[in-house]
Amino acid sequence: MNDPKILVLISKHISNEETLEEKNEFTNWLNENKENAIVFEKIKNTWLEIEQKPTPFYKRFNKNYLTKVVIQKTIGNLVGFAVAMLVSNSFTHYVTERRNIKNLFGLAGRKKVVVNDMPEWFQYGVSVILGFLVLEFINHFFESKKHIFVWNFIKDKIHKN
Repeated sequence: MNDPKILVLISKHISNEETLEEKNEFTNWLNENKENAIVFEKIKNTWLEIEQKPTPFYKRFNKNYLTKVVIQKTIGNLVGFAVAMLVSNSFTHYVTERRNIKNLFGLAGRKKVVVNDMPEWFQYGVSVILGFLVLEFINHFFESKKHIFVWNFIKDKIHKN
């Protein structure tokens, strides 16, 4: 691939500035072997990447994109938070204390006592880790477009009934 003539032909072909004679010569070179086609694709992709202009802000953040991101992130955060709270709550239980030194005969009102089965740092750590994993799972679920399959499945079940 040290032939500058071929590079000129490729550049003219990509920029659509080639003559009919140059087009035939380029086509012959391209059809010679598979390596030429691979080289052309690499050069073409690099050329197109360099020529691409960045999309303006207002085109990147349109209504559809923002709606998708907000819904995806909101649902992911909500479900992740709910799982974290569920995990944190599962380590804690409440006991009603009926008698103690201050309420020896049980005449005063009953008192709820929170009993933690695990240390607080462990509860928070597990809650954060599981909440984050669920958040990432939900984001993957939306990014892989699996929610569309679930939605279509639910619609099919509703229409059958």
